[in-house]
Amino acid sequence: MGPGGIATIIASCSLLIIALALGYTIVRLSRLIDEVQKTVRSANRIVTTAENMTQKVNTLVTTLTEKNTGVLKVLGSLVSLIPNRKNNSSREHE
Repeated sequence: MGPGGIATIIASCSLLIIALALGYTIVRLSRLIDEVQKTVRSANRIVTTAENMTQKVNTLVTTLTEKNTGVLKVLGSLVSLIPNRKNNSSREHE
């Protein structure tokens, strides 16, 4: 076997190694893309659920404010008592 035959064997082995490396990289990259797609789908579901919950709460608050102003007055007075209660409890500990 002459020098040209040896060079051909070396070149074909090098080409085989490069082809295997590219194939491995492509397979890993496709798996990464699949995982990213799953993550994006999951995030989209979470965002959609949050939007639906926000819409329901908004509808509930709108209904509450339009129809039950007495309930809002009671809730407002309860909320206004909460900060005073915290201040009073901190004064008792001093």
